[in-house]
Amino acid sequence: MAVAYRGHTILTEDFKAPVDPAQCLKALMQRAKVSSYRALATQSGVSRWQIQQLRSGNIAQMRLGVVAQLAAALEIPLNTLLSEFGLTNTHQTASASNSVAQSQQLIALQKEYQRLQEQMAQQVALARSQTQIDALQTLESWLVQWPTIAKRAQEREELPAAKLLPFIRPVEQLMAEWGVEAIAPVDATLPYDPQYHQLIGGTAEPGALVRVTHSGHQYQGKLLHRAKVKLENLS
Repeated sequence: MAVAYRGHTILTEDFKAPVDPAQCLKALMQRAKVSSYRALATQSGVSRWQIQQLRSGNIAQMRLGVVAQLAAALEIPLNTLLSEFGLTNTHQTASASNSVAQSQQLIALQKEYQRLQEQMAQQVALARSQTQIDALQTLESWLVQWPTIAKRAQEREELPAAKLLPFIRPVEQLMAEWGVEAIAPVDATLPYDPQYHQLIGGTAEPGALVRVTHSGHQYQGKLLHRAKVKLENLS
């Protein structure tokens, strides 16, 4: 018999498969108390197609990692599974076992990487949640009062808008804590800078005097949206 294991795939020029590989697999499953092929697929983490390959006696064309997973699910050593299906060359089987050990190490590293990714995602989610909680605490008084104030303002048109301004301060405080800053105050007159100003109508050269209609904002020094401006000589 000549059996060779190249890379992670079992290749063979001459081996004797069991007379009935399906019956052989069934006996191994009974010994391991695996109730069905579906259960074997679940416990081993391999596809039903791979199990069908084993049932059909095509173990020589299967990947070593898959065979090792099946052996673990059947609670037998890899060498035993290979032997049961006609691969009995001791030297080559040992080489296969070494390859499988390397595959299993790679799988372990992949699982550890995935675990670290999940842990990092959880930490990010926790930090985001804490930020939101802190924000809600800052806005608590506004959340409690603003819906009622807005409703009353709709019902009483004579209510001066200036009286509503104090209730906006929690939002302003939160924006300040987060590092959100206005680019320029409304109605300010200043030189036009297209990097920070969005001109409403007409054209203007950089440096031309413009009047701010909407403040625009930066977040920690980064532009969120430009201030809207119009030429100073326009109404």
